[in-house]
Amino acid sequence: MPTSPEAEDPIDEAFAAYLRSCDEGAVGSREQFLSQFPDMADELRQLMEAADAIDRFTGASIAPQESDVADAGAETIDAEFFDPAESGDDPAATLPEADRPSGDQGPTLPFDLGDYELLEVIGRGGMGVVYRATQRMLDRTVAVKMIRGGMLACENDVRRFYTEAQAAAGLHHPGIVPVYQFGQRAGHHFFSMAMIQGTDLQRKINTEEMAIADAARYVRDVAEAIEHAHQNDVLHRDLKPANILIDRADQVHITDFGLAKHLGADSSVTGSGAAVGTPNYMAPEQAGGHSDRATRQSDVYSLGAILFACVTGRPPLVGDSVVETLMQVVHQPPPLMRSLRSGVPADLETIVGKCLEKQPKKRYQSAQDLADDLDAFLEGRPINARPRNRVIKTWHWVAGVPLVGALIGRKVVGTTAGHRRFQAAMLLLFAMLPFFLVGAAVWWNHHSQSMPEQLTLAGGLDGGVYNTVSAALADRLQQSHGVESRVVSTSGSLDNRSRLLAGEVDLAPMQSAAIRGGELCVVAPLFYEAAHLLVRADDLEAASGQLAGKVIAVGPVGSGSRTTAEMILDSLELSPDISPRRVIEWRDLGKPESPTVALICVGRGSSLVEGLLRSGWVLVPIPESISISLQHPTLRPITIDRGDYLAAEIPATGVQTVGTTAFLAARRDAPAALVRASLEELYRPPQIFPRLIPRDHAAEWQGLDFHPEARRYFASTDDPSS
Repeated sequence: MPTSPEAEDPIDEAFAAYLRSCDEGAVGSREQFLSQFPDMADELRQLMEAADAIDRFTGASIAPQESDVADAGAETIDAEFFDPAESGDDPAATLPEADRPSGDQGPTLPFDLGDYELLEVIGRGGMGVVYRATQRMLDRTVAVKMIRGGMLACENDVRRFYTEAQAAAGLHHPGIVPVYQFGQRAGHHFFSMAMIQGTDLQRKINTEEMAIADAARYVRDVAEAIEHAHQNDVLHRDLKPANILIDRADQVHITDFGLAKHLGADSSVTGSGAAVGTPNYMAPEQAGGHSDRATRQSDVYSLGAILFACVTGRPPLVGDSVVETLMQVVHQPPPLMRSLRSGVPADLETIVGKCLEKQPKKRYQSAQDLADDLDAFLEGRPINARPRNRVIKTWHWVAGVPLVGALIGRKVVGTTAGHRRFQAAMLLLFAMLPFFLVGAAVWWNHHSQSMPEQLTLAGGLDGGVYNTVSAALADRLQQSHGVESRVVSTSGSLDNRSRLLAGEVDLAPMQSAAIRGGELCVVAPLFYEAAHLLVRADDLEAASGQLAGKVIAVGPVGSGSRTTAEMILDSLELSPDISPRRVIEWRDLGKPESPTVALICVGRGSSLVEGLLRSGWVLVPIPESISISLQHPTLRPITIDRGDYLAAEIPATGVQTVGTTAFLAARRDAPAALVRASLEELYRPPQIFPRLIPRDHAAEWQGLDFHPEARRYFASTDDPSS
């Protein structure tokens, strides 16, 4: 297939890659590089020799020198801190002379560079080489930085080199290395700056454990210098210990503004998608490939990382590779300094934690704020930063577990032994969870459906039928099942309903009208309650059925008797204006001032009604009983017979009235064992109550909402009462 004229020659591409590798210090040896391209090795070797000739003309030497100054240069990705034992020297400097890349040779020293005489190499970085030099006209010793690669340097490198010079030259602060002059001589791009006699912060970290007060003082002074840069709209973006020089007076000086960005103009040499800086010390927004979004808080993050390294001897986040470190910086919280060095003060831990927040808005909003807090720490005053509360700390730790991180969408790069043990426990728990859930469900079902140890039954008014039935059922349950049972008196059906819903009682008799809603259900029908219209014998008008204008005694509000009475009186069009209601104790009906008419809804054969009939009261039929029952489905026509009250003069045809049904009710979640036991005792011979509705008649109310266990009970064919 013919090659397009626009396509690059493979040899040119390979040679360009070789030059880039030389500039970045990434070539091991020339022969190693050539072994990757056996088909074009001869052509590449000729190009390399031509480059050597050019370099010999411009001059270069990479012999490493021990120096009093450290300047690591600016790099897009600087991997030197993955091995803390290494200094900022060029990795190529450790290679044998014959194997060093030819494009990295500097001028033969001493070298004349205009007004400057270069004497020795004192520092080397990814982009530049720093020389100790003499400035002849001013007769002073200075440092001269020259771009690596000489005339072969690409346009981007040159632009970045001058960005550093221009950024530093515009700053005038004792904590920033001043730049004197920059330009080009004999094809070499350079700038001169003050010569700082001393060492750098990285070497101090590598040498010995630093005093905490010294670490805080160094970073405070650096923060104040960076605040000056920020006030002049310059971001450093590559703050790290190797870029902080310490002179013989123990004062700090910031150098290497090669990655600086001017906030007032588009002066950055990188664009979106580039991760610029040193991975261990760059802010998460830079590590994530958004160096164009770097702000003052990005430098604050780097200051916190430097302080962390000064105290603990290592950066906050260290991965096995550049990519892993970048991922940790973006996603992983740093460890506590106290986990790496005991005795770190809590306030210093808080200061560093605020600097290393992932979100810029949570960090110190200026380098000066950080410097002020470090000042307060050094002087023993309260700091402004506040530590994270225990809940947030715990959540951040748990979010570092790989399984949890995957569930919440957080990338987890590195894990500790504690995280791995916690995850193993979680996985074991998840594996056992179905068994636990099944076991818990079985236990809960058994517990919730078993017989309770104590029972409370609702009764009714003192002396009423509800009390009688509830007391008899409670006695049987206690005797047969050993359950401690008691009965509480209430004001009637509506009161019983409220107590059931509140969980105050387990079982309660009540009229059918009170069993409504989805929370209560029927256990069993108990007996019929008849509306007894009683008139004092001396009130002949009332005895003849003329009730208009009569005061009528009714049950208290909340009782089933009162509810039934109101339904009947409304159907008879006897409103309270026509026939006023009065609530009195039923035993007070015999007093002269009491009403002469009473409407009581109670079970037939009631001892209360029996006593009133013996004391001069008579039963009066309720007219239109069929019409009333049609208007109110919970009511039904009922006849009171002679057999219900033997002492009363009741006609052979009985007294026509209406009535309702009393049911034993429970909550829907009542234990099945309680419901079954109650039904067994309710229908166990001898009969618990003379007028109890038989078990085989329960089908008449199948339209009602029965408890599931009650429905199963009545559906069974084993009827012990038959």
